[in-house]
Amino acid sequence: MKILGIGNAIVDVISKVNENFLNENKLSKSNMKLIFDDEEFKKLLCNLKIEKTVSGGSVANSIVGLSQLGDKVGFIGKVSDDTFGQKYEVGLKKENVEYLYKKKKRGYSYRDMFNISNTRLRENYVYFFGNCRQN
Repeated sequence: MKILGIGNAIVDVISKVNENFLNENKLSKSNMKLIFDDEEFKKLLCNLKIEKTVSGGSVANSIVGLSQLGDKVGFIGKVSDDTFGQKYEVGLKKENVEYLYKKKKRGYSYRDMFNISNTRLRENYVYFFGNCRQN
């Protein structure tokens, strides 16, 4: 391995929403909101049709870019042994990034939810707390 990145492993969850969804959940367009409450994030997530998930986080994004340029790369970032953690690992492997972290059994993987509305404005909701929590 030539380059190793260490950073926050964040699963980008991408979905399309309509105006009713925004209004019902009291969400505003073109903003970013940090969510620290698991129930609030679950409520938002359960009412969405997930279009795509992408392995993200600034360091991981840079490492993927270096991989696409032909460098042999790896990444260390914390995910949990949940659906999103599994998708994160698969996503990096598809990009030829060696993932070097044993998934933890407690908590949740970090998730970053991007909602694209009919007006093509993007809302960004980031759930950080779950991976820090000790259950």
